Amino acid sequence: MNEMIAELDIRFEQFYAANFPRVKNFAKLLTKSEEDAEDIAQNIFLKLWTRPELWQDQETMTGYLYTVTRNEIFNLFKHQKVEQEYEDKVLKAQLLGELCDEDSSLLENLYYKEVLMLIRMTLSQLPDRRRRVFEMSRFEGLSHKEIADKLQIPLRTVEDHIYKTLTELRKVLMFVILFRLFP
Repeated sequence: MNEMIAELDIRFEQFYAANFPRVKNFAKLLTKSEEDAEDIAQNIFLKLWTRPELWQDQETMTGYLYTVTRNEIFNLFKHQKVEQEYEDKVLKAQLLGELCDEDSSLLENLYYKEVLMLIRMTLSQLPDRRRRVFEMSRFEGLSHKEIADKLQIPLRTVEDHIYKTLTELRKVLMFVILFRLFP
C-alpha cells in the first residue's frame, strides 16, 4: 500500500512539474498578477492532488487545465467584485452615518439641493415659452389670467404649458425617488 502511495506521489510530482508552469503563466496572463496566478495554480493542483482519478492516467491535460484555470479566474473576479461592492456599501454607509450623526439637516439640505438642481436642469431643457410661463406662475406668483394677458396668449395655452411642465417635473422626481429607494 505504501509503495502505491509513493508511486502516486512521484507521478503527481512529474505531472505537477510538467503542467504547473503552464497553468501559472496562463493565469498570470489573464489576471495580470503574479500572486493571484500563483494562488490559482496552487489551488488547482491541490484539488487535483486530492482527486488522482482525474490526472492519474494522463501525462498532460492541457484542455482540462486551461478550462479549470479559466473557471478559477472567473471565481476570483466574482469574489473581487463582491468585495469591492461590499467596500463601496460600507464606505457609503459610513459617510452617510457621519453626515447624519453630525447634522441630519445637512443630509436633507443635500437632497433638497439635488432636487432643486434637477428641477432647474429640467426647466432649462423646456421650450422657452413653456419655461417662461411656468416661471411666471410658480416663481413670480402670477395667475394664469395674468400670464395670458402679459404674454398675449390664450388662457388655455397657459394651462397647457403648466400642465406639461408639471408632468415633466413629476417624471424627473419619480426617477429620483426610485433611484433613492432602489440604488
